[in-house]
Amino acid sequence: MDHISAELLSAAVAVGGGLGVGGPVRAWIRHRTRLHLERERSARAAARAAGLARLARGQGSVRIDERDQDGHRVVELRGPAARDGEAA
Repeated sequence: MDHISAELLSAAVAVGGGLGVGGPVRAWIRHRTRLHLERERSARAAARAAGLARLARGQGSVRIDERDQDGHRVVELRGPAARDGEAA
């Protein structure tokens, strides 16, 4: 009978310890996931900006209507040809 009680006690301690450690582990995983998502968004934003600059450089004027999880924005870029034409 004492043997069964000891096994139950050790199982209860293991489960209780696992639950106690589980919170910080989950928080760490959430934190790492959030950092990864922010890095990915930053890389996408940099790639998008580089692409927009390349588009504006090649043409007179570029107007882009963007909708994403950050909201809605209208971006208008004017290249060198558009500025020269307006000055004349």
